[in-house]
Amino acid sequence: MRIKICGFTTEEGVDAAVAIGVDAIGLVLDPSPRRLSLDRALQLKERVPDDVDLVAVCGRPTERELNEISSVLQPNVIQLMAGTALPHALIARWLLAFEDGVDLADRVRRYAESSSDAEPIVLVDGPKPGSGIVADWSRVGSIDVPHRLIIAGGLTAENVGGAVRQLRPYGVDVCSGVERSVGVKDPQQMAAFVAAVRAAERAH
Repeated sequence: MRIKICGFTTEEGVDAAVAIGVDAIGLVLDPSPRRLSLDRALQLKERVPDDVDLVAVCGRPTERELNEISSVLQPNVIQLMAGTALPHALIARWLLAFEDGVDLADRVRRYAESSSDAEPIVLVDGPKPGSGIVADWSRVGSIDVPHRLIIAGGLTAENVGGAVRQLRPYGVDVCSGVERSVGVKDPQQMAAFVAAVRAAERAH
């Protein structure tokens, strides 16, 4: 199961996440308290080894912004909110994030039907991404289309194990749930989060 930690602003946080074996590092480039300039994102990218995916979290960028992020930062993955117009060509892979809501299953189904990928990767966030509000896991679990699911939204070391056991996702994504303050990750909380995910995996 892949583990992504998102919203880094310090070298110390990135270094600690890499040391505990996360699979992906997310840097926020859309309007947010954790937003980085491209120059700052490039500095943090230097701390990310080749075997860890660098994810540019872009929200709903313009085509110009998207092209600049792609060419300057050259991330492995670009994360966009569902509904954003996708360019015809990008160097990076993209990951679409869906906000939880009553029509979640329908929105994911429409995307899956239009995707050229036989099993698209879908990230489901809480109803207000970045707020730490937990998604409705029963609703997330009702999505009935072929996909690889990444769950996000209000995850912590205390609740991620239950979400993993219930949904058996492809991956998990955490941001505020492992912070000591906005954008400043806590190494102990990150380690506890990773340990909880791995323990839930083994219990299956």
